[in-house]
Amino acid sequence: MNKILKLLTISFVLVTLFVSCSKKPLTLDNETSMKTLLKASDSEITELIKKEANEKGNIPEKNLEVIYILRDEKSQAIAVKLKIQEQ
Repeated sequence: MNKILKLLTISFVLVTLFVSCSKKPLTLDNETSMKTLLKASDSEITELIKKEANEKGNIPEKNLEVIYILRDEKSQAIAVKLKIQEQ
């Protein structure tokens, strides 16, 4: 009985650890909190912006250049300046 209980406890801990450590992809919808976006790296924000512009605006990723990313933790806002190269 103790072995089964120990095995179940270890299994639960491993599953909990795996789920908590797995990183969810960033999105620009309600699934990703602003706190998560503010903590994201510049490369993650750049990748997200290029992906969204490609999917929703039909702008190829190669034609986008991120000039800068500003974060304001106090007002919980992110501003991204993009340069779109003409085709």
